[in-house]
Amino acid sequence: MELSCGACTYHQIIEVGQQEEWKAFPSMLTYGMGNYTSALPFLFVPPYQEPLVSRQKITDSMRAYIIKTYHAHIDEIEEGWVPHQYDLFQCPCCLRISTHFWCALFLKTEIIEPVHQCEHDGSKLRRLSLSDIHQIQCPQCSNRELRIR
Repeated sequence: MELSCGACTYHQIIEVGQQEEWKAFPSMLTYGMGNYTSALPFLFVPPYQEPLVSRQKITDSMRAYIIKTYHAHIDEIEEGWVPHQYDLFQCPCCLRISTHFWCALFLKTEIIEPVHQCEHDGSKLRRLSLSDIHQIQCPQCSNRELRIR
């Protein structure tokens, strides 16, 4: 999918949604069924074996936290179902747009979601909705003329 601005030359290729090769949650965060059944996070997987969600999309510590929380509260999560996909995020300070892994663990007392930080300035990223993309500021010119193709 392409993200571009109608007011300037900003252009970015983005990847959103679920990937075909993803298995059930949270096995797609680990390498193989052995790690899924033992709940071992990526930190215990040999470094040459990448999980299905790349390191660029979610940090190792956040991956481990989500897997641990999922297994600790699996009885609260209805039928073990967790929405998960790649989503768009934007930095509130520098306006950079990036794609990261998103999921939501709906617990009785709270909703657990990954927290992502801007690689440029460390700010907490905001999740964007594709339906509201025309209201988002362009990272290059700050106009609100972003479009998806």
